Amino acid sequence: MAMSNPAWRRAIFAGILGTLVFSVLLHLAPMVGSPRINVPLWDGTLVTLNLRAAMIVGYVLEFGIGVLLARLYQALGPRPKASPIGRGALYGLLLWGVLMLIGLPLFGLLSPLVSHGLMLGPGLFAWHYGVSTTLLFMVSLLMYGISVGYLTDAPLLRQIAR
Repeated sequence: MAMSNPAWRRAIFAGILGTLVFSVLLHLAPMVGSPRINVPLWDGTLVTLNLRAAMIVGYVLEFGIGVLLARLYQALGPRPKASPIGRGALYGLLLWGVLMLIGLPLFGLLSPLVSHGLMLGPGLFAWHYGVSTTLLFMVSLLMYGISVGYLTDAPLLRQIAR
């Protein structure tokens, strides 16, 4: 069972905390001149246009994806001789690149909010929302990666999650 596996326990812990860090940083978007970024609503409206239900579905998706990405980080294989924070930072930057090149443009194509003219699609590198949004996503995913790297690789936490 996944919960009895120490790697899965660390991935769940790291994924949830890393996603909290990611979400809090994106919530601060208006403070840095970006439009409000509501990733749970964006994700949830891919499933339902009932906004209350979309928020619930979106949070489940956001945290579920956060846990799965933390587990993927663990599964990438042997670690080079770098710190958990350095490896996590590289992972966060990789995730940012994938989101900017594939995720956001794909969201723009699939989103009923975008197709019905209720929302501007973010576009490649979120350019439709401005450079501050692109940089905010980078910082948020960088911090997610650092959190996941530290929480899954730190020796003390590896012992606790046995």
